[in-house]
Amino acid sequence: MSYARVIHYATSILCCNKGSMDLLQLHRKVFQRFEITEDDFWYIVRKCPRFAVVKNTNDRTSEEWSSDYIVVAKTSLRICKNYTKHECTGCQELHLCKYFVYGNCRYGKGRKQCKFSHNVRSEHNYPLLRECTLHELHEEDLFLLLLQNDPTLLPEG
Repeated sequence: MSYARVIHYATSILCCNKGSMDLLQLHRKVFQRFEITEDDFWYIVRKCPRFAVVKNTNDRTSEEWSSDYIVVAKTSLRICKNYTKHECTGCQELHLCKYFVYGNCRYGKGRKQCKFSHNVRSEHNYPLLRECTLHELHEEDLFLLLLQNDPTLLPEG
């Protein structure tokens, strides 16, 4: 069994669930697709930098080993701050219109008039996504992951 496939699938599930999920629920979903032991699954979510395991603060009491934890999807990939100022060359960050990532670029989903890239799989972006093993994520899932992990994408205020 490939841990990479499990990691990708678990990331997709988390992104489809607003970026986080109860550890037990995630394990059940992954187990439906892959034969994986609880120990192997626990090892993956604890050791893989794609996930953060946090203590659940709900006041639930349960005997189950994983109901006390929530798994959050993570990435170190960011949107380039200098790209929008046309000052960037050769960086290791995504070159994308941040409003496109927010889902509210005034020029829409296409890039008809926007001067910034709406191409997630551009010559610059795709190798970065591949390096972080995010190249197979759906666009919406990638955007959720970026929004939940990149502090520069938080609303100004």
